[in-house]
Amino acid sequence: MNESGAPTLLPENYSDKVFAILLGLADGATHAREDEEPGATEILNLYLADGLLEALEWANDGVASDEAACLWLAALRGYRFLTGSFPEGAPEPQDRWLDTELAATDFDHPPLPGDPLTLAGLNHADMGLAARPTGPGADSTGVLPRAAVVALLARVPETTTTSLARSAAYLTHDADAAATCVAAALILRSALESGAQAAETWPSLLEGTSGTAAAALAQIVSSVSAVLELPATEAYASYFGEQASEEDSDADDEPQTVEPRDPEADAYAVALLAAVYGSDVIGERPASSLDAAISLLHDRWMDLIA
Repeated sequence: MNESGAPTLLPENYSDKVFAILLGLADGATHAREDEEPGATEILNLYLADGLLEALEWANDGVASDEAACLWLAALRGYRFLTGSFPEGAPEPQDRWLDTELAATDFDHPPLPGDPLTLAGLNHADMGLAARPTGPGADSTGVLPRAAVVALLARVPETTTTSLARSAAYLTHDADAAATCVAAALILRSALESGAQAAETWPSLLEGTSGTAAAALAQIVSSVSAVLELPATEAYASYFGEQASEEDSDADDEPQTVEPRDPEADAYAVALLAAVYGSDVIGERPASSLDAAISLLHDRWMDLIA
């Protein structure tokens, strides 16, 4: 890992926030799908988190590694889990603990679809790079949850977070989405480190971003910022508009047309709330089929970071 620059001290509740962010990524996507789970959104981001974990393991053993390559190889394992095979001509990395854990997990149905640009970008023999994107022009909210994964890395300079977020985005997307992924990672990292007071810096971090993912991130930042004075569970409910929906239904029984929610955007949004509040924000979430894998990932992460 790049250790140049001044490291940041861990917040006292770092472990709780890491667990909450990992759970929040799954919860937000599931909530967006009206409690249907699992889905490609959260599964692919579990794999990306394991890729970053592998890079940490190499570093802990004193061995230098290419963090972007670790992310890519982990994403390829996720691609295989979702599609049944690796992309033609791509490397075929060996299984890790996450593959074993998910293979033993009893799912009611195959994972539900996520951002199609993510799978399309991974369906190549080569790793996506800034100089050679596998998704030329691709810009979508699929980069937002992986920004939350990158932001979990502690005690590194912000330049490292920026570099990892950019690399993670270019695995499947292009320049606009990569710039948004960087902003999203820095926003969530600031919330993890400084809590609600970090919100005053978020508009400046959005400067210079544009496109589909940027518009979604700006809306998330606005919606989350507006609820940060509420207690954790109320902030969660307010973000999803549940309190307003109940009041509206009492006042008007006419059927309402509701636009489908975006699992990728909501995954990031709940992770951002979790970075501010910790596990209290998802204290009332239902159990998930991915909980065991998330718990193991958290424990392995903290064994290396703490």
